[in-house]
Amino acid sequence: MSTTAEEELQVLYDDLRQIRIVNYVTLSCMAFLVYDILTNLDDEIPLIWRYYDNDEHISWRRRARRILVQTLFIFGRYFAPLCLM
Repeated sequence: MSTTAEEELQVLYDDLRQIRIVNYVTLSCMAFLVYDILTNLDDEIPLIWRYYDNDEHISWRRRARRILVQTLFIFGRYFAPLCLM
């Protein structure tokens, strides 16, 4: 009976170790994503967030295409860190 209890404790220990490793990997991925976002923010702001001037007249098709690109970029860029939290 003691071997069964020892085996169960070993399985529990292995599971806890794997959970801890997964938490460390998740934390390192989150740190990398935050670093990447912060280092590229100065390039991203003029290209994605402030693309149009208010004085320009732009066709609705071009504006719709640009809104689609912006939406897909923002979703792809910021959805992963939100999922990791």
